[in-house]
Amino acid sequence: MTQIAPRLAAIPGWFNLDDLAHFTLALEVQSAAGLRGDLLEIGCFHGRASAVLALHLRPGERLVLVDAFDLPVAERYGDRPTPDGVRRNLLGAVPGLDPTRIEIIRADSRSLHLPAGLEIRFAHVDGGHDPVTVLGDLTRCAERMLAGGIIAVDDYAHAQYPGVTEGTDAFLAARPDWQPIADLNRAGALGRKLYLRRDPDQVKSVNTPV
Repeated sequence: MTQIAPRLAAIPGWFNLDDLAHFTLALEVQSAAGLRGDLLEIGCFHGRASAVLALHLRPGERLVLVDAFDLPVAERYGDRPTPDGVRRNLLGAVPGLDPTRIEIIRADSRSLHLPAGLEIRFAHVDGGHDPVTVLGDLTRCAERMLAGGIIAVDDYAHAQYPGVTEGTDAFLAARPDWQPIADLNRAGALGRKLYLRRDPDQVKSVNTPV
């Protein structure tokens, strides 16, 4: 973890050392438990958090990154990323990374169709901040999530983005198979990251929404 931190700092973004520690713990615990599956990020920006996900890829897993990039969306970046730039950042931050295991999708998540066969063990949701988009992103992730999978929701309880909290709470109210497992403050950040886990004991009794 300490080796990648300086390389992450060179990539624009707000993902900080607290987030690095929390992602590392969650991903390593999954791997130690024998859970294998793909990794997904909705809203990758320049790829700082994506690089941490790439670092934890295990054999047979793939990383799918989704971002609007130059598409017209309500929330625009001052410094717009590009797919090629994200790919370069990942290869620079994670030496030896196989680029064929990375798929970058240019899309508004509201019209997103995830790749066929994607089975997710960990997703980071940091896309649109309105409640409809957040609910849709979480539902879309849940449709492909393995039992024991985790979704990390960015900017939960952020005063400037109440839609994130509203959308997340609506998702949890509709999905008893998902529960918060960590609600974490981060040094210097205004919002929190809320980590949700799919309960393996309830998976068979819940119909996944479509």
